[in-house]
Amino acid sequence: MWSLAADNILNPYLRERKSTMADPAFGYLTGPDIEKRPEVSIVEHELGKLGIFLEGSGVTITGVYIKPRPFGFDFYCKKPVSLLQLVRSKAKFGGLLNEDDTDTLEGKVAGGKTHGTGFRQIGTGASLHIEVDVTDGKCNAHIDSHGFVTGPGQYDYNRALEHGYWDLLADKAPGLFGWFGERGQVGPMVGPMKGVDGKVRWVIGLTGHW
Repeated sequence: MWSLAADNILNPYLRERKSTMADPAFGYLTGPDIEKRPEVSIVEHELGKLGIFLEGSGVTITGVYIKPRPFGFDFYCKKPVSLLQLVRSKAKFGGLLNEDDTDTLEGKVAGGKTHGTGFRQIGTGASLHIEVDVTDGKCNAHIDSHGFVTGPGQYDYNRALEHGYWDLLADKAPGLFGWFGERGQVGPMVGPMKGVDGKVRWVIGLTGHW
């Protein structure tokens, strides 16, 4: 979804991230001028490609997520009902978004960690995930590395396992993960492995993809 050139813009900024997992703010930035971060520009650009523009909704960006977490931003919206209507219009038949319908088992499971109403871009690669809460105006927009929505109301739960590991776990424990290149990710691995002596042992190591 995003270009190599865009990722090259991100790299020098992401090297600033703290290296300790003990810091609860690891991979999350607040403070002055966070709206100027490249992560914000990239996510807003992808939203714009879907016809979703935050201007006019009274948006204030309150925090920015950087890699290895799914990158994007939290924001407060003064007009969350209007924003919800706009985003929902992009999830109608033939749209590029899918609303996690919590009246269905699939939608309830997919939206279990969502704050408010969740919308996911249809596709199995890097994909937008948007959350809008009309009760408190607290919203979020970010790019997941592993999408798992194959069509309106259709979820691929094999791919959802990848999403759970590379996106959800990386978000909760970013100190365990790393990233490289345009889309490369590295994370911990624990699993059985047969040695040259034929015995199976549990080993701890790293796994990744690019």
